[in-house]
Amino acid sequence: MPRLPVSLTKACIALLLLAVTLAPTAAPLRFFAAGDVPYSDAEHEQLETLLAQAAAQEPAFIVHVGDIKGGGEPCTDARNRVVAQLFRAQPVPVIYTPGDNEWTDCHRGAAGGLDPLVRLDSVRRLFFADPGVLHNAALGLTAPDPRFPENAWLIRGHMLFVMLHLVGSNNAWQPRRPAGHAEFEARTAANRALLEQALAAGQRAGMRAVVLMFHANPLFEAPRTPGYRPFKQDLARLLDRFDGPVLLIHGDTHRYKFDRPLSDPGTSAPVDRVQRLEVPGSPGVAGVWVSVDPDADDVFSVRTLYPNANDDWLGR
Repeated sequence: MPRLPVSLTKACIALLLLAVTLAPTAAPLRFFAAGDVPYSDAEHEQLETLLAQAAAQEPAFIVHVGDIKGGGEPCTDARNRVVAQLFRAQPVPVIYTPGDNEWTDCHRGAAGGLDPLVRLDSVRRLFFADPGVLHNAALGLTAPDPRFPENAWLIRGHMLFVMLHLVGSNNAWQPRRPAGHAEFEARTAANRALLEQALAAGQRAGMRAVVLMFHANPLFEAPRTPGYRPFKQDLARLLDRFDGPVLLIHGDTHRYKFDRPLSDPGTSAPVDRVQRLEVPGSPGVAGVWVSVDPDADDVFSVRTLYPNANDDWLGR
């Protein structure tokens, strides 16, 4: 067999090395997550400091998983505008999904005794109608249903991120209130459709990790909770169709967790590939750095951050 000229051999080697270099890989992505704050003016000041610290480290984006006011505080546009202005002031994109305190629980006397659906319309108008508030257009978010502008997904590298509207207070499940239950049914259908579309897009893009973000603690330990049953069914379908790692990020019950909330029904062993991060909440003001690296042994890693802390600490 004739030997190739040295120059041609070197060129072939160079092309091979270039192909290896250009082979698709999933670069690690780092973002900051918080939620269930601020519940007071003092907490608002702490949150400002916290977000400034986080933004200075140039995360890909900042996530707030809902509850931007205390459940016993009046539900007002003025209160929402203060938080909207804080989000607008961030130098990086903000991803926000509403919590129950913003609308579901506004019927409470201490919160103003207001119609939750009217308050939900206000939240959508103040946070999502003006793209300058969250300024996340650069992320390439896909929000397929204009009736639910908070529902969106994005793909970065081989990572799929999905924002679902799932709230505390049993996800506003109200079978005895026709208008409220109609909202629950419509939002449930929108969440399901979003997850289906996002999953299909992620599979076409060769996704290797999935992150779902929402407000509510879906109470995996209470499988009969009716408001969260549809989400658990949707999650089960996702896990049937995607066998890679999945991270769930939520707030709601104000207790930091980084665990594996699902168990194998046959063995009762934890499902290792599904992890859950619950961000800290009021009265504590803190957030969590989240890193996603599909090429690492630990695909999801977290580190908490407190305002003005000299050092943050590694979550366990």
